[in-house]
Amino acid sequence: MEIHWKDLEDIPEDERRSIEGRLDALASGHSDLIDVRLAAKRNRHHQHGAQEVRITCQARGTEIVAARTRPDVGAALDEALDAFEREVRRMRDRRSDRRIERVSGAPELGIVDRVFADEGYGFILTDAGDQVYFHRNAVHGGLEFGSLEEGQRVGLNIEGGEKGPQATTVVPPPLGAPSP
Repeated sequence: MEIHWKDLEDIPEDERRSIEGRLDALASGHSDLIDVRLAAKRNRHHQHGAQEVRITCQARGTEIVAARTRPDVGAALDEALDAFEREVRRMRDRRSDRRIERVSGAPELGIVDRVFADEGYGFILTDAGDQVYFHRNAVHGGLEFGSLEEGQRVGLNIEGGEKGPQATTVVPPPLGAPSP
């Protein structure tokens, strides 16, 4: 997970480290948070110079946004971070509920269709004929994103993304998996 700060120069370094620690703890043990942006701007809709802090996160299959406006940028940042943590937990709860509903079993099978190594993503063509997006962070199980080749057989778990199906994990195919 990458963390980007914008227009928050007034936040002391020790507070930045504390916030980054909270974000790291939230990401620990998970690979769903990809890119977190923390930004502040003066909100012209509020009198007395209120500050809006917005946290935007690219997460696997969705985008999470939390924003708060307060006269003090530190208070706005703290409240936005609290709201962001709640939204991440809600997202994970919804995903775990869907996973419980699914019948457990072998992952779906497919072949790597295209890889855009410089951009960190690619597409897999499933045995059912669907084209599925995957991000480099979804590659696990001993596979390395940089060494994936077009036509390579893989196993994958799929869920709905904003723009269509997305692989949540891409792994080597199970032993004895049929050839495409």
